[in-house]
Amino acid sequence: MKKQLGLMTSLVFLALSAFLWTGCADKCCDDNNNNQCVVQSATQSDSTDQSEPACPPECKPFTPPPCPPVCAPQCPPPRACPPPPPCPPPCPPPPAFKPMCAPPCPPPSRPVCAPPCPPPSRPMCAPPCPPPCREPLCKPQVRCKYPSSNELACRDGIIVTARNPQMCMLGDQYPIDFDVKACDDVCDVEVTARLPEGVTFVRSQPEARVEGRKLTWNIGHMSKGECRPAKVWVKCDCEGDLCACFCAKATPVRFCSLLCAHPILTCEMCGPDEVCPGDQVQITVSVTNRGSCAAEEVVLTNNVPDGFEHNSCLRSLTFKLGSIDPCQTKKVNLCFTAVKRGKICDTSVITACNADSTSCQCCVNVCKECIEICKVGPKEQMIGKNADYQITVVNPGDKPLTDVIVTDAAPSSTSIVSANGSTINGNQAVWRMREIKPGEKVTLPITLTTCTPGCFTNRVSVTNCQGCCANAEFTTRWKGRPALNVCICDLEDPICIGEPTSYCITVVNQGSESDNNVRVVVNFPREIVPVSATGDTPGQVSGQSVTYEPYNNLGPRQTLRYRVDARAKESGDARIKVEVTSDSIKTPIVQQESTIVN
Repeated sequence: MKKQLGLMTSLVFLALSAFLWTGCADKCCDDNNNNQCVVQSATQSDSTDQSEPACPPECKPFTPPPCPPVCAPQCPPPRACPPPPPCPPPCPPPPAFKPMCAPPCPPPSRPVCAPPCPPPSRPMCAPPCPPPCREPLCKPQVRCKYPSSNELACRDGIIVTARNPQMCMLGDQYPIDFDVKACDDVCDVEVTARLPEGVTFVRSQPEARVEGRKLTWNIGHMSKGECRPAKVWVKCDCEGDLCACFCAKATPVRFCSLLCAHPILTCEMCGPDEVCPGDQVQITVSVTNRGSCAAEEVVLTNNVPDGFEHNSCLRSLTFKLGSIDPCQTKKVNLCFTAVKRGKICDTSVITACNADSTSCQCCVNVCKECIEICKVGPKEQMIGKNADYQITVVNPGDKPLTDVIVTDAAPSSTSIVSANGSTINGNQAVWRMREIKPGEKVTLPITLTTCTPGCFTNRVSVTNCQGCCANAEFTTRWKGRPALNVCICDLEDPICIGEPTSYCITVVNQGSESDNNVRVVVNFPREIVPVSATGDTPGQVSGQSVTYEPYNNLGPRQTLRYRVDARAKESGDARIKVEVTSDSIKTPIVQQESTIVN
């Protein structure tokens, strides 16, 4: 292949040389050569009239320098260019005889001269390397005529700044950023950018109106200090300095405005959801102006609801808030005391001279977690018998009570016979309940007994997880049986008629219980006549009988003593009878004493 290229190059060079030689022969006697010849002939005729006309010197052979080889590094070593072909003789060989010329060269005649040498031409050499291995020639970097960023300061009140990268690779996309800033209030803002040749429009943001290479953004109105960005992406299609042109225009404007506004007042009350009676209730009232102008002479009025009390003892509270600007909030703190159970709602009313009135409400549940317990049973009971008691547990509060524990502690002198549903441990009975709902009532039975008389108090308590506690107690008088013992004896026995004697009567309560209305009556036979009666109660002698007034509350181990003085009337075996009755002894106790009267 390389040999063929060399051969073709040689043939082309020979043809070009022959063409140049033919042209030289045709123009060898043109006007310039003629004039030269004329000038030169005129000069020689001054020295000798018969000299021959001067001709240009003969051409010397010209050998062009060989072509330097150019190869890429990856190609094989270059071959030297073939030697240039010899140039043909520029002029034909001179004839053997001298040409005949007229003695003088007349001006109009032209001598026949050999053609001048063709202009030296560089031989065309075949490339020493194949085309794929050819390296491109280095190109110097072209300097841009304009900077990569620029600013357009308009007198219309806007400033446009544009910037793009300093360099972009061929075939890549690059952005052009625009910043439009208003130095004044303007309208009809329009920015125009003209893309250079050599780039292709890709897209813009915001969307621009595209007319060929002209992009237009109609921005419209802009306020002073406002800045609007714009961006366009283009693709680089050719090398070189790519300059985008941009311009802008706007119209400065001024405004005359009037504010049309309306204040809107809103209020909100915030407080606890639940309190107990007697607790402090903190309520915050927030008044906000959500309108577009200030609300003037704002007044907050709060009517204290039933169930709340204010420390001022007033039932209506008034607060002057003054002026409230738009988006401004003023707060008022209210402090009440809860005095009544239930759901209590507090209402606040907000008024202003230039705004509509509004109101808000806050509801608080005043509830109580409490428990009540009571115990009932017999007030009196005879010892040895059972006394039945009922324990009642009530949840009078407003919330359920959980893990309720009821504990009944029986007196040490008594014992627990039964307690349904409880756990009995000695003299203690314990009931456990998971929950007692509001208003629910639970009844627990317990039975006690004792052999010891007296007044014994039975106590019961209740607890729960909510911390509510309550206690109850009940006292029962355990009654024993009174046992009266009556004794009568005479001091003088026997006696004679007319002699005195005395009778001593004792009544002893040998039982465990007191006895009331103890009555003592002494009956004498005809042999003896009672004279007087003394004792713990007054006695009255009536015929053959002595009656003592009743004695109340004869306690256990207590003794009553009586004495009756008498005198013998007839002889015989006199039998004196003593009868004792009481509330516990309906059938009289009868005792006799025998006295012998001689």
